[in-house]
Amino acid sequence: MGDKKTFKSAITPLVDSSVDGVIGKKFTGYLASELRGWVILPLAALGLAGFMALLLAVARVPGAEFLLPWTGQTFFQKGLVAHVTFAFVVWYMGVHGAMSVMATSECAERLGVQAGPVSEVVGKTAIYGATLSLFMMLIPAIADLGEPSLNNYIPVLVHPLFYMGLGTLAVCLSLLVLRLLAMVVRMREVEASVFGIAAAGIIYLISLICVVAAIMTIPQNAGVVGTNEYIMWGGGHVLQFANTVLMLCAFYILSRITLGETPIKDIWFKVMVLIMVAGAATGPFMYLIFQAGDPTQRMAFTYLYWFALSGPSAVILLSFIVLLYKHRIDLINSAPEATGMVVALGLFAFGGLIGFFEGSVDTRTPSHYHAMLIAVTLGFIALYFALFLPLIGIQVANPRLRTSIYLLLGGGQFLHSLGLYLAGVDGVVRKTAGVAQGLDSLWRVATMSIMGLGGVIAVIGGVIFIVLAGRMLLARDSRSIKATQ
Repeated sequence: MGDKKTFKSAITPLVDSSVDGVIGKKFTGYLASELRGWVILPLAALGLAGFMALLLAVARVPGAEFLLPWTGQTFFQKGLVAHVTFAFVVWYMGVHGAMSVMATSECAERLGVQAGPVSEVVGKTAIYGATLSLFMMLIPAIADLGEPSLNNYIPVLVHPLFYMGLGTLAVCLSLLVLRLLAMVVRMREVEASVFGIAAAGIIYLISLICVVAAIMTIPQNAGVVGTNEYIMWGGGHVLQFANTVLMLCAFYILSRITLGETPIKDIWFKVMVLIMVAGAATGPFMYLIFQAGDPTQRMAFTYLYWFALSGPSAVILLSFIVLLYKHRIDLINSAPEATGMVVALGLFAFGGLIGFFEGSVDTRTPSHYHAMLIAVTLGFIALYFALFLPLIGIQVANPRLRTSIYLLLGGGQFLHSLGLYLAGVDGVVRKTAGVAQGLDSLWRVATMSIMGLGGVIAVIGGVIFIVLAGRMLLARDSRSIKATQ
């Protein structure tokens, strides 16, 4: 732990919440350019996802099918695939890329080395390839190509271009992860958050191993939809370990920035992260232990997610709660990102709780994972304003707007998940829209209306983030152009 002044005086603050004085003290050269690319890419993906989310939320409001021409089930399913792909797959993997670049810069500084031309080629290949992958996945969605496969975790459009886009993005992030790990193994002591980011990278690689193992063991007569579900199920579960570790790393850095201390000793943070790596590492063995398509294999991944992930996560999250309670008075006058942490923690806890009481085919399942995923997103948004943007030379202001982002997105998602959960209790089926939802009672109409209202509120918060961060990036570009004239 450290003292607030020490952290804040480490570099010149460009944001009212300060920049972290432990990592990212020096960020120049091509790594700064890389970081900028990985900051812009997920922001663009989130913008596309937010637009699709608004359409999907409106499409599920009772009576929408009588007013709007695009509320059919086919549109809903393709729109859902596009929304999830950009909001969670590209957004999360993009932020993972940004955090990996940041950690790589920190490792290079601590090792006292300058990354060579090979590292630069790896970085450029990764960001250019990831940008290309975005278009490869977008084109089938907007050109009405392929059929939707609404499998869990990573739904897809069954089209070669969409699959190529996913594969390209996966390879590009792998390049950054491997580059980071090559530096981490050379270090005698690794800062806790860098350790966590590297651990998330290892888990990410494990998730890819699960995907490959699934492709090699596809059950016979699974069909197109069944095949996609089987391929993404195990890897998708393991990928949630990586996303959770990244969220915890974000909170760890944010608490140091906004409150001046971390909630748990570095060694214990590393131990909890290692436990999650160990849990994730059992994933590939599920394909050796169980026969392909065995329902027991499917449940084994679910139990892995429930117990191997929840235990160490709970230890770290409880330490955050204790720290926030300790600084409850300071939170009133602290940076908006402290509010973001509070909202994210509350939403994550709510999502985790209802996850133990979900149903497999009704809307209780999406109520759980939407709450969890948006909680992670809130942590990443706070990291944008507190660290990413200042690191690429952007002055962050508008504290009221930033606070509104966390309250609107978090509060809206709470209503959205609450409405979905209550509707699911009454048997409303997930992944449907319009008349297919069977909203034939006052309870179902009321709960799905709450869901729709919450969705719209959450989208407003997301739009404010995209517009605010986008304006800051554009203003930085404008200043750079003027400076060169």
